Amino acid sequence: MNFEKFPLIELSGTPRNRGRAHGEALRKPIAELRERWRASLVARFGAYPDTFIATFLTETRFADAVQRCSPPLLQEIEGIAEGSLRSREETLAFQFMDEEWWFGAARFGRAGQAINRCSVIATRAIAGGSPILAQNMDLPAFLDGGQTVLRITGGPEPDATVLTICGMIGLCGANDLGLGVAVNTLWQLPTAIDGLPVACVVRSLLAKRSLKEAASWICETRHASGQHYMLGDPDGFASFEASGKSVARLNWDESAPSFIHTNHPLTDGQEAALPAEENSRGRYRALCERAAGKPLRVLQVQSALADRSGPHPISVRPKAGVIGSAMTFASIVMELKRPPEILVAAGPPCSNPYTAIAK
Repeated sequence: MNFEKFPLIELSGTPRNRGRAHGEALRKPIAELRERWRASLVARFGAYPDTFIATFLTETRFADAVQRCSPPLLQEIEGIAEGSLRSREETLAFQFMDEEWWFGAARFGRAGQAINRCSVIATRAIAGGSPILAQNMDLPAFLDGGQTVLRITGGPEPDATVLTICGMIGLCGANDLGLGVAVNTLWQLPTAIDGLPVACVVRSLLAKRSLKEAASWICETRHASGQHYMLGDPDGFASFEASGKSVARLNWDESAPSFIHTNHPLTDGQEAALPAEENSRGRYRALCERAAGKPLRVLQVQSALADRSGPHPISVRPKAGVIGSAMTFASIVMELKRPPEILVAAGPPCSNPYTAIAK
């Protein structure tokens, strides 16, 4: 994607008005991307799109979970539907991306290829600097062109910068108090049809005012999908592997300068490696070697996330003509100060530059 066309959308006012502004500003790209998404439902799950959406929403209770845990987010989603002139049902279903993958495979008996390549790096502050939280967000290639950054201001919660897909409430980001959130899927873990979907967990975390508050909230929340959440602020990091059954906090070595997570659980007591985890474990080893027991500077983090050496590249280019092909949709590097400094690459960082997001 050409970064000159990477939208930075300023949102303020009530949640519904924020959503409407989002939908109105990006109405055309939302429409184009949704049609590609709808076509992908047929290709991946063999389901007519409206049938998939109706079944997905009827046989889960995700909307109820959003209403219970964070009513303003449901209002914002409804506002996106209104502003983009897309249906409420389609817009709701599009928010629940991680949940779509496992629900579709289970319900329609046709496993869509899991997007199993997100990579997270957290590194402690070097003297005079700030902690860094970064990740490659790897998604299906049909979403390319939908890269968007939201600047959410003027509400009761802290102002925030959110990396997302046009027409979706959020993927990851940081608020102006320096609280950052990075994520990667853990498809091995249990799911729950009445849990809070990942996108809504991310946005709820970014509404918190401190790492302590966010860490407490995430442990009290029922989660829809297996997911790793790396949280950080200027004072440190906390890492959680959440599932439909439990939330486990990872006990990182307090003396370790950097932390790495990919797409296999690291919590004590997990089963032996699965064949499908080969890529994840390969990336994990490669990034751990990059960190090599030392804190990393911004340029070193960027270089690690752009790496394509070895059999399991960190920066993923799409495979032309392959339905469901994965790619690094975007890469984000967040210096966790108050307010944070955020860099985003719109696509694989091996071939797309990082650009500072203006506050």
